[in-house]
Amino acid sequence: MKRLILIFTLLAQLAQAQSGRHLPPDSVASLVRRHYNDRQPDSIYALAGEVFRRQISAEQFRLVTGGLFGQTGRWKSVERRSTAGEVVRYKAVFERAKMDFHLSLDAQGKLHTFLFRPFEEDLPDRKTPALSSNPLRTAFDREVDTVVQPYIRRQNTVGLSIGLLRNDSLWVYGYGETGRDSGKIPDETTLFEIGSITKTFTATLLMDAVRRGEVRLDDPINRYLPDSIPALQKDGIPVTLKTLSNHTSGLPRLPANLFTFATNMNNPYRHYGRKELYAFLKTVTLPRRPGEQYEYSNLAVGLLGTVLENVAGKPFEELVRERITRPLGMEHTVIALGDQDKAAFAQGHDAKGNPVSSWEFQALTAAGGIRSDVRDLIRYLKAELGNGPARLVSAMKQTQETTFKNGDTSVGLGWHRRTEAARPWYWHQGGTGGFVTFTAFNPDRRTAVVLLTNSQNPIDTLTAGLLSLLEKN
Repeated sequence: MKRLILIFTLLAQLAQAQSGRHLPPDSVASLVRRHYNDRQPDSIYALAGEVFRRQISAEQFRLVTGGLFGQTGRWKSVERRSTAGEVVRYKAVFERAKMDFHLSLDAQGKLHTFLFRPFEEDLPDRKTPALSSNPLRTAFDREVDTVVQPYIRRQNTVGLSIGLLRNDSLWVYGYGETGRDSGKIPDETTLFEIGSITKTFTATLLMDAVRRGEVRLDDPINRYLPDSIPALQKDGIPVTLKTLSNHTSGLPRLPANLFTFATNMNNPYRHYGRKELYAFLKTVTLPRRPGEQYEYSNLAVGLLGTVLENVAGKPFEELVRERITRPLGMEHTVIALGDQDKAAFAQGHDAKGNPVSSWEFQALTAAGGIRSDVRDLIRYLKAELGNGPARLVSAMKQTQETTFKNGDTSVGLGWHRRTEAARPWYWHQGGTGGFVTFTAFNPDRRTAVVLLTNSQNPIDTLTAGLLSLLEKN
């Protein structure tokens, strides 16, 4: 059952729902339970909104719910436990299992978040305050602490490192520990897995390659793949480098054969190499024409990294170092950990606070394989704001340009941007088996946020609070 729950977790993307509903969440949860017990996955899928449908197809949903039913049996009860923002957490009791069920609705009253996770008992807050480097000297220090405390005082959180930039002023705060009972507060040089924030580095490498004349954004990707791979297209419209980067390629979120080779579900990408990637590409059929619809895809951006390696004749990590981190002086942003890196690397933890394996990547490194620290990521975001080598800043600015609109969100290359805000933030969140991370910057306000945590607890409320704090001050 652990494998099926992980598939749900990887396929579903938690996001903040918008206001305005039809049926309340509790009624929808009861309706979902009824359809589940009647073995009617299509009826559940009919309740899904646009964002949900982009995360998982109807066919994938049928397969996963069918497998889950086979292992858990009938769904006996659903009981509300807590609410975080718009996401409601329920206790879901099945005949042979007990799980947490997360649900939220979009503005049309449709399913937005639909996620099963292993059941977590509610834990009391820490009996003693978490360690912190926040001096609490200024009003701003105290405001930050007010935002952070509801997160860090939970027993199953471990540590976090925060960097806040406004114009030329930088604040760095550490809370908790680099590992359970380590006694060491995370600081600006503590390394974390940044997960999908890696995708913004991949987008910058793409635009840098365009500026060098190595590729063009609208090049069909088959131009850079082995001849044995059939044309990746739909109705004569090819998958291009641009559609890989802005999640409109039509490729699924994950390759279907990933779990065939994921012998360790706590490190699912470790054994997925080029051989496995190319084998999947020989069989995949696109459900829609590239460029028509947004569907977040680790596969697409991982494949883009492989293409850039083929073009340059260099490994992805070497490209990142040569074209991004070295020019920006980012000395602690790596993929493979050296001895010094291992000493600075935070221990990741699952949602219960238990230590977990780090994640290693092969063919899909460009989707989530980078490790970094607050100091380096602030330098990275300063360059996104225009402070860096001219050639690199120019490439970064082009990744921020809108290439596709998805409801209230505009997508550049890698970066997402909320379009309803007068002075919007560009942002990307990341997550691996033991880390959840977030970066954002606002060119109009000359502000930036880096938030790195070493546990799997959601950070939506925390990030919203920090963004509001910078907007207010």
